[in-house]
Amino acid sequence: MALSTAMNVGCSTLQPDEGEVIRIFDEEIVVKVTGPESANAYALITLTAAPGGGPPLHAHPGSETFYVLSGEFEFTQRDARGVSTIRGGPGTVVHAPSGAPHRFENVSPTRSTMAIIVSADSIDFLRDMGAALPPGARADMETVLSIHAKYNIETFHGEEGSRSEPAKDGATSERARALAWRFEQASEALIATIEACAPEQWRAVCADTGWTVGVQAHHIADGEAPIARGIRDVAEGQPHPPLPPEKLDAINARHAAEFANVTREETVALLRRNGDAAVQFYRTLGAAQLDLRATLLLGSPPASVADLIEHLAIGEIQRHGAFIRQAMGV
Repeated sequence: MALSTAMNVGCSTLQPDEGEVIRIFDEEIVVKVTGPESANAYALITLTAAPGGGPPLHAHPGSETFYVLSGEFEFTQRDARGVSTIRGGPGTVVHAPSGAPHRFENVSPTRSTMAIIVSADSIDFLRDMGAALPPGARADMETVLSIHAKYNIETFHGEEGSRSEPAKDGATSERARALAWRFEQASEALIATIEACAPEQWRAVCADTGWTVGVQAHHIADGEAPIARGIRDVAEGQPHPPLPPEKLDAINARHAAEFANVTREETVALLRRNGDAAVQFYRTLGAAQLDLRATLLLGSPPASVADLIEHLAIGEIQRHGAFIRQAMGV
């Protein structure tokens, strides 16, 4: 059987000092093979990291294969069996399948290098990171999270297997900043939905509560402040007594009646005011505060401050917001 020979394509060659250079903080990436050169099957880079350098625990679409060229790296993974680590020097190969939480760290006393096979679109991600966070840039976590979200990369802070946070007086927890960022993104998405709401959509009825879109949106906006206050009480070690469900129902019913004719403009203004205040507060929480636990609603199990931000503050926007969009037909 004759082999098919492609005569209209040729091999490409790069010398050791050639390739597109991308610098992110103090890491240097050199692009050796791009997506177009591999028919978008993969890309190949080298990455040189300073001692202690490496990304947070993260997961993303597309697999990665690491080949250590110099120094020593520690690789951490998290799966159904828990967290495990491996250290390896030159010749060590580690493969991270698509969606697997993983991270690496240069544990050598000198700069160390790996060759990494990545997905083709990873080069665009690295270029965006390099443009936003060049050497000497301030470590702006919100910028990092925004770029990660653009490429469907999930990062994990303050969880099992994640990088430990340095103890610094007055510093905010990376996990708190990530939660604050997620709250802000959910709030901004809801505001954009409400600002685009037509008068007939404003009067549409939400299936989860039976309230109009206007009442439900104002309910979210009005609730952000007391939710933040309740979380603050827990974080300061002074949680208030759990609220009985029937009392919460009565509060919600009074709100629905009082604000039956609330305007879109009033609601957007309240969303911005209460949302901005909540974001600023959530960002200030320390790692130890995020682990404090309390029960806010009678009959519910105790929850940590981090869980309250995740499932109550962010969850309230996402749950009610989904039914708002459904009622609006968007």
